[in-house]
Order: sequence, then structure tokens, then C-alpha cells
Amino acid sequence: MTNFKVFIYDNRHNITYDVSSVVGEMTITTYMEDNPGKCEFTVYAVSPLAFWEGATVTVILDGYNMFKGYVFKKSRDQDVKTIKVTAYDQLRYLKNKDSAVFEYMTSDQIFTALCNKFQLQSRVVDKSSHICTPRSEDATSIYDMIKNALDDTLANSNKWFFIRDNFGTLEHLNIMSCVRKEILGDKSFVTGFDYETSIDEDVYNKIKMYRDNESTGKREVFEVFDSNYIQRWGILQLYEKVDENLSLAQIDAMGQQMLKYYKSTRRSLTLHCLGIKEFFAGCVFRCKIADLGDLSMDSYLIVTECTHTINNDEHTMDLKTEVVRSE
Repeated sequence: MTNFKVFIYDNRHNITYDVSSVVGEMTITTYMEDNPGKCEFTVYAVSPLAFWEGATVTVILDGYNMFKGYVFKKSRDQDVKTIKVTAYDQLRYLKNKDSAVFEYMTSDQIFTALCNKFQLQSRVVDKSSHICTPRSEDATSIYDMIKNALDDTLANSNKWFFIRDNFGTLEHLNIMSCVRKEILGDKSFVTGFDYETSIDEDVYNKIKMYRDNESTGKREVFEVFDSNYIQRWGILQLYEKVDENLSLAQIDAMGQQMLKYYKSTRRSLTLHCLGIKEFFAGCVFRCKIADLGDLSMDSYLIVTECTHTINNDEHTMDLKTEVVRSE
């Protein structure tokens, strides 16, 4: 690590402080879903440094823009000169709740409309062609509105889109636009790992779909399943509402697509690595490990959670990953 820069912008008095020399250990964590990007660090309050909640934090490592966010928490103990700071990126503002109706819109159109409504900087890097199921949202977080559209797109088209904050701009991307060139594994960046297999979450061998027929006043139910996997695991059922305008052929195709995607064991791998500054939650890379216990690994993985730790001249990262599911 040769050039590590940290700046705090005091938006009350329009002053920017270079605090690079007085920052202690820093962690920057990004997530594929559910949480905003987070930067945690300690800073020694030398004169004339003064900042409050809402101040902007920017982190640049060797010329690469790693993080831009806003101070949400400050804490001190008896050593009042040492301040513990927690800053979140722009995704934090998607916790705001609202109500909305979305009809005949793609996930990127929903994303753009909501970002514009809440005056958030955004851009669509990758567009989706899938028209999401019409949905009425009531007292729902902005993030969940977008995630519902992303989940609908994944389940029905097998295209995995996600959103991230890229140094102050929210982006709508396809994971396949975020493939890294580095190969991580045995004798290549990785210093250790933790490996887990599971059917406990997000795994289903039966897809049950329904719609309410307004003409007959009855609920119509449609099912697709894999009897071999039911015999192996027992019934793991996903229950979903479908658009009333879909044909029987379209519903069956949707169910088959969802079953194909969900009926596989989830394999998660946490890698402890030397730091690569360009890695973030959502990027894809090739991993090669000869022995994980029950198999060898030579697959593309997606980073679901990425934590960079920067301390003095050391930069390491922990990557929580999943195998990229094939189409």
C-alpha cells in the first residue's frame, strides 16, 4: 500500500480535512443486498479537525476511489480525542419508506424512478428486458421496492441484477458485467477459507403459483416440482403469485425456470485474502482450490459480502461468496 488518502468534508462550514495521517484501522464493507456499504474507522481529533453527522467521507487507495459516504455515527470513550466513525454510502437512504404502484416496468426503470424521486445520484449500467409483475407497494422501504423487482427478474428470467453505490452514484448492474480477471485460490491471494453447504435458505424443489380469477371468484393454483429432489430433501416449497394475464404456457415456463434455478444446494465459501482494492460485493471471479473436503473448486464465484481491512501498511480482505448459478 503506497498511497492511502482519507478526507472528511465538513458540510456545515464547507471545509475539507485530509485526515490520512491520523486515521487508525479502517474497514470498508459492501453487501449484495439488505445493507448499505459501510466504512468504519478511528480518527484522532487534532486541531482544527471538526465535523458532524452528515459529513462526507471519501477513501482513495492508490488512486482508486474505494468509498464515498456520509457520517451517521460518532462515538468516544474516556479518550475523547479518539473518535470512532461509522459512515454509510448512498444506499443508506433507500431505507426511507413510501408507497407506490409499478405496472409494466423493468427493474432498471423502477430503480431510476425511485432514485429520481428521492434525489439520489444514479445510473443504469445494464438494462433489463424483463417486465416485472405489477405490484402495489404500501409503506415499503425504497430498497425493498427495488429488491422485489430484482427478485422478480431473477426468478422469471434467470438474469441476476443488483444495485451498488459506486463512489457516490447508485448503479443498476448485471453481475456478469462485474467479472474480475484475477484468479483466487491455492497460492494466489488466498490465505485461508471457511466452506459451507446448505439447503436451509433460498433452495426449493417445488414451485407453487397462484392467481385469483376475478371471473370465477376462485383461486387457481399451478405447481411444478422435482420428485427426485423431494425424495432426497423432503418438500421445500416456494409459494408465489403470478400475473393474471399470463397464459398457462407462460406460467408453466416460468415455474420450470424457477425450479431449475432454485433446486440446487447452496455452497458458500468465505475467503481470507490479500487485499485487492477493486473487489466489492457483486463482483465475480474465478476460484481454484484443490481440496475443500467434499470437492475441488474451479468455478466462478460471486462476492456476496466484501470487507476490506486497512491498517498501517497492511491491506487484507474477507470475501463471502456463492457459486454463480448457471442459466
